[in-house]
Amino acid sequence: MRLIDFKDNFPNEAACKAEFKLLREKSGIVCKKCKGKSHYWLTSKEMYQCKNNSCRFRTSLKSGTVMENSKMSYFNWFLMTHLICSTKNDFSALELQRQIGHKYYAPVFFMAHKLRLVMGKRDSIYTFVGSVEMDEGYFTHSNPLEVNEFTGVKEELKRGVGSQKKSKVLVMNSIIKVKPSIEKSKHKHNTIPKYLKMTVIENVKSKDLIKEITEKISEESELITDDNRAYSDLNSLVKTHTVNNVTKVDACKVLPWVHKAISNAKGKISNVYKGVSEQYLQNYLNEHSYKFNRRNFEGGIFIRLISACVLYTWY
Repeated sequence: MRLIDFKDNFPNEAACKAEFKLLREKSGIVCKKCKGKSHYWLTSKEMYQCKNNSCRFRTSLKSGTVMENSKMSYFNWFLMTHLICSTKNDFSALELQRQIGHKYYAPVFFMAHKLRLVMGKRDSIYTFVGSVEMDEGYFTHSNPLEVNEFTGVKEELKRGVGSQKKSKVLVMNSIIKVKPSIEKSKHKHNTIPKYLKMTVIENVKSKDLIKEITEKISEESELITDDNRAYSDLNSLVKTHTVNNVTKVDACKVLPWVHKAISNAKGKISNVYKGVSEQYLQNYLNEHSYKFNRRNFEGGIFIRLISACVLYTWY
């Protein structure tokens, strides 16, 4: 949705609140006390009241949504959602604060991360079917060095993938096979990417990977990986497991879309946020994957995210 379209559709607080109320009623309201689904709107209180005579519990418009307990206006929530969805690039919390004109940084920061949590929850309900590339990436985070609890001295950074400043991320990218191009070019592939999932994991070991693959990939899928020893016990989880014995140089040719996704995500984090903490890394990856998976939706991504905000809480 372009900025001019947003301004026409949601010019003020009343318009945003009316749209949110419409989406809330469309998704259905469930009573927190008796789990009843029949409610009516109390105009004087601006709350829903349960029709169960023995309950009569009241539910606010924001209750049970990502906006629960938030004092921010509906217009600010809608505007921030629009800003996040309006471009392929990201906005830092400081830039979001400047754009919506809010006095304080912290509320804007947490609003953005609540939206990113909702993005992750929405994408988690889908599983991959078909051909799936999988590999791990190592993302640098900006956490301070850990202090030894006995000596009080900061520990030295390890080098390589075991560094304390590296987070392990499992990357899955479903692909579709297409006819190879007649033109000979190193940039042409016989596959195109479809959907993406990026998950921060503690260890790249078989037991951790089995859990992730069981949740995210259908048993009828084809899994394509390199020859990492952690991937050796995955045959029983999918229909076909293709292992490629490749060097670091050839990995980008055998698993092109996974490595492009890792490269793009690292570049975005480095350019926009100048580094992120380990605590919030998953949220930034949620946003990157969510927007990539809906890259062809054009203006529809905004209303889809607002609808997801109605269905999911941030906790």
